[in-house]
Amino acid sequence: MKRRQFVQAGLATIALSSGAEVALSDSGTAPRQGFRRIRIAQWGVRHDHASGKMNDLRLLPDWFDVVGIAAETPELQAKYANTGPYRQLKWMTPEELLALPHLDAVAVETDVHSLLRAAKDCVERGFHVHIDKPLGDQLDQCRDLLHQCQAKGLVIQPGYMFRGNPAVNFATGAVRQGWLGEICDFCADMNKYEVNPLYRQELAAYRGGAMFNIGCHIIDMAVDMLGSPDEIQVIERPVLKDGVSDNTLALLLYPKTIAQLRISFHDVAGFSNRRLYIAGTKGSLELQPMETGFSSNPKALVPPLKIRLTLKESCKEYKAGKHEISIVPPRGRYVNQLIDFARYIRGELKNPYTYDHELLVQRVVLAASGYLPWQKQENKSANT
Repeated sequence: MKRRQFVQAGLATIALSSGAEVALSDSGTAPRQGFRRIRIAQWGVRHDHASGKMNDLRLLPDWFDVVGIAAETPELQAKYANTGPYRQLKWMTPEELLALPHLDAVAVETDVHSLLRAAKDCVERGFHVHIDKPLGDQLDQCRDLLHQCQAKGLVIQPGYMFRGNPAVNFATGAVRQGWLGEICDFCADMNKYEVNPLYRQELAAYRGGAMFNIGCHIIDMAVDMLGSPDEIQVIERPVLKDGVSDNTLALLLYPKTIAQLRISFHDVAGFSNRRLYIAGTKGSLELQPMETGFSSNPKALVPPLKIRLTLKESCKEYKAGKHEISIVPPRGRYVNQLIDFARYIRGELKNPYTYDHELLVQRVVLAASGYLPWQKQENKSANT
């Protein structure tokens, strides 16, 4: 299935062939005339992305009507009520949130352990859900949630943020359109520097540690571009002896492709070293860093995302040789994905990520994290 992003990538190449930068983001994007804003609430403040998600929801007042937020406990509400993007919001209990009249959707931002349970409560009441990542550690629970969404015709959007990253979408388009030929090498690094003992103590409750926690982002990316792997191998070499797998390499093996997914919590350059590299028989593509920063000020100068593209043969969009392509990032890390969420709900855009695809991504995440052995399955639906 072709993704909307692939069309965007094609538009980018036309604009960039003259050397100009192009914005593949929310810039200049507005709802169609007569669009009713999506009434949304957020459940949870404990997820790593919770505050950023609320920040970006509030950056999109033309798309979303944020009607309230529920913290997991009264203590957490007291802690966060007057901080950052949570200021001046209507706070409520989870029970009050679920009883809100005319609510369309819920952004589920609890701790990972509670994500699926909270999302299930929302789906049972007929709400669309944006649920943060990863989708828990129990495959059966994830499958059941996807089945419920499918049966009710509800949108479920996991918080894999690179789905809204225009440079990653460009890379996906290059792979899908065959610019790079047959893909041989796929490398993604999602490193950070994380030695906070409290954070690591929470992470120690999950197998796979860093791969489960943030490696799910690049697993999602690899599965989207390459599909279901034939084999998964994992190499772990923990650095700190606190029970956290903090230094991991996952190999997703395909008939002609080796995908190397690298996670380390001991990279002092962290975010600037997050990298995507794809090589094929006709060319290669590199994106580093994968993100360049964000600002709620639409006039703020944010460094462009830089793609280095090398082609053995000319294609319709580019001549053979080396190209450096600049793409303007979105003004918020999650805004493009959230706009898509609104469009899916309104029926203005078909969700290209099927229930089957979401289940496949979760299966690969759990296999790469040591929760289950990998066995490739063909043509399996989300409710089998």
